Amino acid sequence: MEARRYQPQPQVPESEVQAPLIIVGNGPAGIQCLVELRRRGQTTPVKLFGAEPWAPYDRVKLSTFLSGSTGFDDLTNLPAELDDSVEHLVGRPVTGINPSRRWVEDALGQRHPYSKLVLALGSDAHIPSIPGTDLSGVLRFRDMADAQALMARRLRSTHTVVIGGGLLGIEAAHGLCRFGTRVTLIQHADRLMNRQLDSEAASLVAGSLSESGVDVRLQTSVRRIEGSQRVESVVLADGTVLLCDTVVFATGIAPRTALARKAGLTVASGIRVNASMQTSNPDIYAVGECAQFQEQVCGLVMPALQQARVAAANLAGSQDSYTPVADSTWLKVMALEVFSAGRFIDEERGLVHQTLVYRQAEKGLYRALMLRTHRLVGVVSVGPWPERQQILNRIADGRRLLPWEIWRFRLSGTLAGGPAPVGQWPASTVVCQCRGLNRGQLQTFMGEGCDTFTLKQRSGAGTVCGGCEPLLDSLCQGGMARARSVPGGTALAILSVMAALLLALAFWLPSPALSSSVQSQSLFEQFSRNGEWRQWSGYGVLGASVLLLLMSLKKRFPKVPMGGFSGWRIAHAAIGSLALALLYWHTGFSLGENLNRWLMLSFIGVAIAGIGAALLTRFQAALPGLDGLRQGSTWLHILVCWPLPVLLIFHIVSAYYF
Repeated sequence: MEARRYQPQPQVPESEVQAPLIIVGNGPAGIQCLVELRRRGQTTPVKLFGAEPWAPYDRVKLSTFLSGSTGFDDLTNLPAELDDSVEHLVGRPVTGINPSRRWVEDALGQRHPYSKLVLALGSDAHIPSIPGTDLSGVLRFRDMADAQALMARRLRSTHTVVIGGGLLGIEAAHGLCRFGTRVTLIQHADRLMNRQLDSEAASLVAGSLSESGVDVRLQTSVRRIEGSQRVESVVLADGTVLLCDTVVFATGIAPRTALARKAGLTVASGIRVNASMQTSNPDIYAVGECAQFQEQVCGLVMPALQQARVAAANLAGSQDSYTPVADSTWLKVMALEVFSAGRFIDEERGLVHQTLVYRQAEKGLYRALMLRTHRLVGVVSVGPWPERQQILNRIADGRRLLPWEIWRFRLSGTLAGGPAPVGQWPASTVVCQCRGLNRGQLQTFMGEGCDTFTLKQRSGAGTVCGGCEPLLDSLCQGGMARARSVPGGTALAILSVMAALLLALAFWLPSPALSSSVQSQSLFEQFSRNGEWRQWSGYGVLGASVLLLLMSLKKRFPKVPMGGFSGWRIAHAAIGSLALALLYWHTGFSLGENLNRWLMLSFIGVAIAGIGAALLTRFQAALPGLDGLRQGSTWLHILVCWPLPVLLIFHIVSAYYF
C-alpha cells in the first residue's frame, strides 16, 4: 500500500465556529426547553448537562417509585428531541461560568463555549437549622438518590418520622407506611398542605392518611434530633420524645443559586429573571425552581415548564413574556384525589367575595369554588372531579359564572352538567396543564388520527402528572389508550414460559431410578451419578444462584455494568432457566431429606414466584388490574430468596464434611 504524506488540515478560526446553546440541568424544565426549541425548528447545536448519574426522569412520580407501584423504566420518558443531535453529558455537573468569555467549566475541568446559556439548576431540599441533622439515619426526599436511600431504608426502619406536611411529606409518609413501618408525620402549621388546601380539605387528607396508618401531628415542630452516632429519637417543641431510627426531611426547597452567584449574576431567593426569563446577563437565561420572577420562586412543575417554553421562544427569536398563572396541585393519596388552584386558602378569603361549597360526606366529596365579582378565582376539592381541567380553564379565562351555573353547582357539584367531549372544546382551551398544550395543538399532533399512546409520545401530554389522560382518551374519540409495551417483555415472557414448561416436565416425569446393573445405566444416570460430573453440576447451580443474587445489586447501584434494566431483567430470567436445568441434572428434582428438602423447596418456590412475576410484568400494562398481583408476586419472589444463601452454605458444608 502506498504511504501518503500527512497533510495538516487548516484550522477554522474559533470566531467562525458556531458555539452551541448550553442547557445546564436535564430535569423537566431543561428538557422542556430543548423540546420547545426543536419544535420551533431551531437546529442550533445543544449541549445538555445533567449533574445526576441517571438519565432524565419524571420527578413528579418519585412517590410512586418509592411506594413500589412504579419501576424506574416507567419514570423515564425521553423525548424524541433528545437524539444524536444533542450532546447529552450525564453525571457532569457544571462548576463554573465565565459570562465575559462565554464558557462553562464542568467537574472534569473541561471548558465548553456557548452562544446562549440556560440555567435549569433546580433546587435542593431545605433542611432546617436544628441540632442532629448530621446523624446517620437523617434523610431527605427530593430526587432519585433520596428515593433510593429511602427504599433501602424502609424495610429496616421500625419508626420513621417525616418532617413536613406539604406535598412531598405526604407522599413520602404514604409511600413508607405501606411496608409495615410505623410513620409519624410532623407539620408545624394547623393543617396539612397549608399552601394548597383549605381547612376542610386538609382535614379530609389527614383523615385518609390516619386510616392508612400514618400518625399525623399538627401545630408542632422538631426541636432537635438525638442520638450518639445515628438517630435514636426526636424531641418535639412541647418536649415530647418520639423514639425512632429514621428522620426524613420534606420541608420545602432551596433554589440552587451558588453557580449564578459565583458568576456575578443577580441573585435574591433565586436567580432573578425578567419576563423573557433572562438573567442580569442577557445571554444567560434561568428557568424552573432556581429562577425568581418578581418576588416568586416556583415550586411546582407546571410554572417551571411554562418558563422553559417562554425561554425557548425568546431563544428562537420570538418576543414571548412569562405571565404567572394560577398554580394548581393534583395529588392522589391512596384512593383520595386532591385538587386545588388559584386563591383558595383561608388566608386569602379576604380577596374572595363568595364561596360555593358542595359536599357529599358519604362519598368523600368536597368541592369549593371561590368567586370574586362572580368570576372564578380559586378552587379546592377532595374526591374525583371530571371537570377539573375545565375548572382550570374557567379560572384562566376570567368569564363570569352565570346564575344557572351557580345553582347547578350548589345542587350537583358541577358547573356544566358534566364534562363536554374534548373535541368540542375551543382550540385555545388548555388540555394538558403541565405541558401547556391546548386542544388545537394536540389536534395538530394527532394529524389524521392516532390513539392516546401515540398522542402522548408525539406531544408529551399526559407524561408528567398523568391527570389529563382521560381527556386525551376523549380527544381520541374515546378510544382506550394502547397498552404501554414493556421493554423486553416478549423475551421475558418466552423465557418464563420455557422455565415453567421445564419445571412442569420435571415434576411430571418420574425421578430417575437407580439401575440394577452398571451395564444397564441410562445416559442421564451415567453422568448424573458420576461423582465428578455431579460435583460440576452442583458448582453450576451454585454459580448461577450466586450470580442471580448478585444481579439484584443492579437495582441498588445503577452504575453496576449490567446494561439497562430491561436487559438485566431478561438476563436474570435466562440464568434462572439455566439454573433450573442444572438443578434437574444435579438432583433429578428429588426433594431429598432434612435440610436438602428445605433447600429444594426454596429453589422451587423462588422459581414459581419468579415465573409468575415475569409473566405478570409482561401483561400488567394491558391489564391494569394485575398491577397489585404483580407487586405481590415480586415481593414473594424476593422473600423466598432469603433462606437460599444459608441453606446453600449448609448443603455445601455437609456434602464435603460427610
